[in-house]
Amino acid sequence: MAAPPPLLAVSVALLRAFQGLPHVVALASSFLLPRTIDGAVYLHLPGVLAAYEASLPYSVKAMDGAAALGSLQLLQQLHAQRSEGCSPAAFIGAAARGHLHVLQWLYQHYPELRGPAREMVAAAQHGNVAVVSSLQPHVRREKVELALEAAAANGHVLVLETLMQRPYSMRKALLAAAGNGRAQVVQFLLDRGFTNKYGYVNPALVRAAEGGHCDVVEMLAERSDDYTVSDALATAAADGRGEVVQVLMRKCSIERLSMARALEKAAEFNRCEVLELLLNGIGGDERGEDGGTGRNGLMIKSIVDLAFLAAVEKGRTGVVKLLINTYSRPVSDALIAAASGFQLEVLEFMLDYYQDRKMKCDGFNESITMIAEMAASRRSVEMAELLVAKCATLTTGSALMTAVDNDDLSILRLFVEKSNFVSIQGAVVNAAITNRGHLLDFLLQYCDPDIIEHALLRVESVGNSTMSKVLLGKCHPDAYSRIFDNAAGRGLVQLVQILLGKMNCQNIRCALISAAINGHTEVVEALIEESDPTGITCAFEMAALRGHIGVVDLLRNRCDASSISFAISAGDAGVAHLLRKKRPRLG
Repeated sequence: MAAPPPLLAVSVALLRAFQGLPHVVALASSFLLPRTIDGAVYLHLPGVLAAYEASLPYSVKAMDGAAALGSLQLLQQLHAQRSEGCSPAAFIGAAARGHLHVLQWLYQHYPELRGPAREMVAAAQHGNVAVVSSLQPHVRREKVELALEAAAANGHVLVLETLMQRPYSMRKALLAAAGNGRAQVVQFLLDRGFTNKYGYVNPALVRAAEGGHCDVVEMLAERSDDYTVSDALATAAADGRGEVVQVLMRKCSIERLSMARALEKAAEFNRCEVLELLLNGIGGDERGEDGGTGRNGLMIKSIVDLAFLAAVEKGRTGVVKLLINTYSRPVSDALIAAASGFQLEVLEFMLDYYQDRKMKCDGFNESITMIAEMAASRRSVEMAELLVAKCATLTTGSALMTAVDNDDLSILRLFVEKSNFVSIQGAVVNAAITNRGHLLDFLLQYCDPDIIEHALLRVESVGNSTMSKVLLGKCHPDAYSRIFDNAAGRGLVQLVQILLGKMNCQNIRCALISAAINGHTEVVEALIEESDPTGITCAFEMAALRGHIGVVDLLRNRCDASSISFAISAGDAGVAHLLRKKRPRLG
């Protein structure tokens, strides 16, 4: 058998690069030839058949197409001359096109392929009453509802009248009609008594609202209950169906909670036009008739506030711009909501809005601090950049500490210049304690001597001697005596020992007294050999006054009788008992 010529449609449709490749053209043609030949049969195209008929046999689609076109003569000819037969699609096509005579012939010659229920659905869908009437006796009762639904969805009242000679459940049919905006069918079914709210009308109203079918909504709204009207209103608001919203507001008395729900949905889905309709519907303006101070006005404010926050959380900038003038809750709530949802466009707009109007109240600064901490926690450079760009003053709170924990130099670079000394000091200590030397080196560029000194003492207190030495190296020698005294007062014996060789007698005396006052026995022991008698006596007496028995016991052997007598008389009971029990060994 010779290969058929390629289809012209293939040559035209292929890209130019493939048109010169015969095997590609032939392959594409081979996929289309069966359908082409079948189509040529039922469309009576002798030229096409002459060119291609010999290359491939017919398929069942030849008879299927003839049935759909109502060509009984061709069907009879194919049945007599060929063996391919047809498929169930032939029955469906004939029923859908209303060719009852063809369908009857098919039932006679191919009864094994018939499907009355399936064919009746196709006929009902296309409004073919005669076919429906012919098939109805052959369809089981429970299968008829599919045809009813198809007829209702497509607006065929006559088909419904034909099928409804017997009672059926019309719930699905009413839903199909409402969902497709078939007002005539809906009215027909209502007139026939299908008006039960819960089984019929309520779900139909919601379906009509979802489809935006105002005439059907208007027909059903007054027959539905308040809860369903609320559902329909919320659905329409979310979908931006302003006309449906207007119908429901005109036809029904809608409770404020339902309005609030609809407002929230409109805001959530950025439906600004619907939002304005709803706002007008709840009192003309956001204050209500009582000026916003009474129960009615406060309720309206709450409704609008909830809608505003919903828009903020979803990043609906248009709605935020529309409602921001009416928002009555703390500014901080809205700012935190925007940051929590990572809605940076909304956050930027609100920062500009509130700062331009000098409306930094209701915890504005505290909320900015929380957002800075949030940006650091999430490692969000974009949010941090926004805060730095928009906020002239910025308290970063624990953001620097968090950035150190995350080893995030990018966030540190953004926030450090806006941070106060307390935040920087905390970050320096954190970097030192966690041995993040590269972060510590960066932070030290922004530290004054006081910050470094305080950080040194805090780092030393947790026992990180390596980083303590780094910080000590950044301190000016003139500060050593102050650091030495503070270290002694805090009991930081290692730092005391490091600096001891650089101190004079006066420095050591002050440090010894400071350590004694605070009961740091180890520091006292480290300093005692380098201290003068005056310093020791003073330290002994101060320790006795404070009741530090360990220090008293350590120094008593270096004190004279008068100092011990003073300590016994001035100290607490524990000190007095210790000193009376042990005779002093005067040095």
